[in-house]
Amino acid sequence: MTVTQTSLLPESEAKSGGFSIELIHSASKRSPASLSMELVPEPLGNYLINFSVGTPPMFQLAVADSGSHVNWIQCEPCVHCYSQHLPLFSSLNSSTYKAIPCGSSQCFQNNCQGSQCTYGMSYIDGSYSNGDLGMEMFTFYSPKGLKEISFPDIVFGCAHSSKLADTNPNMSGIMGLGVSPWSLISQISPAFGQKFFYCFVPLAQLDVPSTLTFGENAWGSTGALFTPICLKPFKHFYFLTLVGISVNSKRFNLFNNSTTEGNIVIDSGTTLTSLPTQLYNQVETAIIQAINVEPFFKENSTNPCYKDLSGSDVPPVTMHFIAADLPLSKENIIWPTGQGIWCLAFRPTEDQAFYGNVAQTNFLVGYDLDKMIVSFKATDCTKMA
Repeated sequence: MTVTQTSLLPESEAKSGGFSIELIHSASKRSPASLSMELVPEPLGNYLINFSVGTPPMFQLAVADSGSHVNWIQCEPCVHCYSQHLPLFSSLNSSTYKAIPCGSSQCFQNNCQGSQCTYGMSYIDGSYSNGDLGMEMFTFYSPKGLKEISFPDIVFGCAHSSKLADTNPNMSGIMGLGVSPWSLISQISPAFGQKFFYCFVPLAQLDVPSTLTFGENAWGSTGALFTPICLKPFKHFYFLTLVGISVNSKRFNLFNNSTTEGNIVIDSGTTLTSLPTQLYNQVETAIIQAINVEPFFKENSTNPCYKDLSGSDVPPVTMHFIAADLPLSKENIIWPTGQGIWCLAFRPTEDQAFYGNVAQTNFLVGYDLDKMIVSFKATDCTKMA
């Protein structure tokens, strides 16, 4: 892959073969036309990559999503699309856009409309994206905007019909970091390898950007905990194995078929952590008993909520993954929903369990796709920018 460096990366990044970019939360004041951070959108919230597409460049904000395997943005004409603040990308106005024809090896779903390769994506939460497949110049920017790096011929979806469950108008689409030859991490791997990490700031501190780093300097974190990635046929997720959860000193283990290898997906594009119902009920009961304050429940929500909790009110919670016992902090266990209200950041599910981004805040979370491991290191992510 040819990589264009409009201005040189720092020597330390060049030697280590990596680069870092900012992530902006969809509820942050840094996000264009966003509302005050006093209220975090419920039940969703995502960390967005600021980048540009095409020549001349058109700026975009896409969800950094390790649970998705295809990159896509909304494009003109957008017939059935959600409203977004940023202008829609027009392939006709870009000198570097290349349509992917039918029969091409990059036409990965073998869907066609005439001679044009098309795609269709659907997601567990009801989101979807349909449109044309093309190749284009993607340009990413350093945290301070002093340098940029461009990748030509990135395969992506140009959506003409799309829906996101989180209809925040700051989002242009999704940047797939999942398991697929068509994800961003795979497409830039010839230049930077198959390693990346992110550090998400907590929801109460969104005035500070989060960080996403690709390449060799995304690894070698002393003091990190490591757990293996489990891949499954025809799935594009990073599956981990959750053995159980402890609240205070009481441990609750998973049951029945939930104990199989690869029973939970780590997902940067999902907000709350969903757990098998039986395990969730045990964890919720133990947390409520430990807090010892009567919770209340918001309309259309099963999550217990509290007013003005201090950190000392929240009991220690530990996630027990294979080879990694991960202690959580207050901001991983409960999340701010506005007006001094904090709600439990877990929810029950009868379907696939997901390890959401609230549980990952203030951790340096690394993915090594050569060794097939994920690492966690407790970190003050506000100091990473």
